[in-house]
Amino acid sequence: MMTEQQIKMMMEMLSNPMFKQGANEFFKIAQQQGMEAASKFWGLSPESQAFPGVDKMMERMADFYQSLGYVPQAKYESLLKEYAALKTENQMLTDTLRDLQQRFAAENSAKAQQAWQEVVDKQLEMSREVTKSFFDVLKQSSPTKGE
Repeated sequence: MMTEQQIKMMMEMLSNPMFKQGANEFFKIAQQQGMEAASKFWGLSPESQAFPGVDKMMERMADFYQSLGYVPQAKYESLLKEYAALKTENQMLTDTLRDLQQRFAAENSAKAQQAWQEVVDKQLEMSREVTKSFFDVLKQSSPTKGE
C-alpha cells in the first residue's frame, strides 16, 4: 500500500506537464524500439523457426499497442503530412471564400446604394409634387375667400 505522502507526490509528478511529455516520449520510444527489436529477433533468429505463429503474435502486439493509443511511426508521419496538406488546402479555401464574400459585398453594396438613392430621389420628387399641389390648391382657394 502507498502512504498518503507517496500518493500526494505521485499526483504532483503526474500533474507536471514536463513529466507527462517526457513519459509519453519515453513510452513511444520504448514501444518503437521494442517492436523493432522483436521484429529483428523473430525474423532473423533460428528460434523463429520453432515458433511458426510469430507473424500473428507481432500483429497482435501491434493491435495491443494501437489499443493503448500508439500509432506506428510511418502511419503517424503519413497522417502528419496529410494534416499539413489539408491545413494548407483549408487556408486556401478560406482565403478564396473571404475574397468571394468581399466581391459579393462590394457588388451588392453598390447596387443597394443605387437602389436607396433611387428611392430617396423618388420620395423627394413625390414630396415636391405634394407640396406644389398643396400650394396650387391654396392659391385657388384664397381668391375665392376674398370675393
